[in-house]
Amino acid sequence: MTTRYIPKALRPVPLGLFERAMALGRHLPGKPGHICNRKLKRRLCRRAPDVFARVLADTRPGDLCIDLGANVGAITAQMAATGADVISFEPDPATFDALLANTAAYPTVTCVQKAAGARADQLMLHRRASWSADDPLRTSQASSLVRKGAGMSDAKSVMVEVVDFVDYLTALDRDTRVLKMDIEGSEWDLMEALLASPVLARIDCMFVETHERVDPQVNIPRFNRLCARAETLDRPYINLYWQ
Repeated sequence: MTTRYIPKALRPVPLGLFERAMALGRHLPGKPGHICNRKLKRRLCRRAPDVFARVLADTRPGDLCIDLGANVGAITAQMAATGADVISFEPDPATFDALLANTAAYPTVTCVQKAAGARADQLMLHRRASWSADDPLRTSQASSLVRKGAGMSDAKSVMVEVVDFVDYLTALDRDTRVLKMDIEGSEWDLMEALLASPVLARIDCMFVETHERVDPQVNIPRFNRLCARAETLDRPYINLYWQ
C-alpha cells in the first residue's frame, strides 16, 4: 500500500524585528496584546508554506475531501480537480445557490445546505448589516453563527440547520483525506468535539481558519492549546496557520 503524504504540524517561528516584537507584544494585557497577536498571526499565515497544495497533489480519485464553510466553492473546486469525492457544506441559501452553480461541472461534488457544528441544532446565521439581496455574495464570507454585534444585522439573519459533524463523519464510515474548515467562529467547539472523538483517527489532514477576533480573551488561549495538541499528533495533520 502506498504511503500518503501527511505533514507534521509545527508552529512557525517569528522571524525579523517586526515579528519578534509582535511575539513579545502579544503577552500584553487586553487589547494591545490581542492586536499584536492578530498582526503576528497574519504575517505567519502569509509566509507559511503551501502545504495545502502539496496535500492536494497527493489526493486522488476515491479519496474523500470535505469543505466546511464552502461559500461559493473556490476550495471545493480545488479539491474536486484532484478527482476526489467532495462534500461541501454551506448554510446560507443565497450563497448555496452560487456554490451549486460553480460546482455543477464537477460530478464528484455533493453540496449540503447546512452548517457543520459540534451538535445538531437550528440557529440564526448572522449576516453583515451591509448584506443585500441584490448582491448577496459581496459579504457572504462574513456570515457567522456566533458573531453578532457591530457590523452584523439581526434583521438580515436567516435560520439554518446545523449538523452534528462528528455524528455525520461517523455515519459516513469513510476515511477523509482533507478536511477544510472555515466556519467563522464555530470552529472552536467543533475542533474540541473532533479531538475528543475516535473519528479523528480517520482523517489525514485538516486545514482550519481560526477566528480569535470573535472573543480574543477566550479564543487566543484556545488557539494555543489546539496548536500544542496538533503538534503531538501524527495523524491527522492539523494546520491552524492556514489563510
